[in-house]
This record gives sequence, C-alpha cells and structure tokens, in this order.
Amino acid sequence: MLDMNNVEIKTGDVVEISGAYFKNDNGLYFVERSAGDPGWSGSDHSLRKISKTGKLSTAKHNICFWPIMITTNSWIKRAEAKQWNAEHARIQVRNDIDRSKVAEHFMKEAEGMIPEIERLSWNFGDDCQCTKDRKERKAFLESIAK
Repeated sequence: MLDMNNVEIKTGDVVEISGAYFKNDNGLYFVERSAGDPGWSGSDHSLRKISKTGKLSTAKHNICFWPIMITTNSWIKRAEAKQWNAEHARIQVRNDIDRSKVAEHFMKEAEGMIPEIERLSWNFGDDCQCTKDRKERKAFLESIAK
C-alpha cells in the first residue's frame, strides 16, 4: 500500500495519519504488521501510536489500522466516519522520527519467540511447518530491528 507521496508503507515504518474523522486517530504511529508479513493474515496495516520522540505509547487506545477501521455503536456515525476518512484521511511515511524504540520493540518481540520455537522443536521437530513458520517470523522481526 502507498502513502500520499506514493511511498510504499512497510512494517517498521513510522507514519503520520492526518485528517481522520475521530481526532484520536490522528497522530504518529509505527507499522507493526503489514499485509504479506509472516504470521499476519490481514490485508491492512496494524499501527501502534508513538510520540514525536519515538517513544512507544502506553495509552489505552494506542492501536489503529490503515485503512482506518471504525468501531462505534452508531451505524450513522460509522457511515459518516467511513465516508469522511475515505475523502480526507491521509497517511504519510515520516523519516525524521527516531526509530530506535521501534527497533527495540521488534527485537524484544523476536527474542520473546525463542522459548516458543524451542518448545515447538521439542514437540514436533525442526521439520514441522509450525516450527519453520515461527523461525521465519523471528528472522523477519530481527531484520526489521536492524
């Protein structure tokens, strides 16, 4: 998927959303998962909010999807927001934000997979597809962290 400047959005990028219907959706995010990533079956981008200094947000509502997903009880408000976002919401890849905390996040996630990979190897062997998939995901996360 491309941003407003025709730059491809990929996992690990820092992006800025502007013009969204709900103000909480506007801001800086990093792309946690993208279509085609190992272990991700979605067709959209999963985003997590970060600050201007690159620090990961610990707020309750710090997750967003692109295209923006609307979750509200009112079907009228959902229709209005969906139409507004289609017309006005924009996403842009930002290269001027410190990505060190984002890299730490991906490395920590990759390191957290080691016990799971070991357990799968013990239970099913190294030739099992589930073990290979986890190893592929771990290698992918490590490549993003670098």
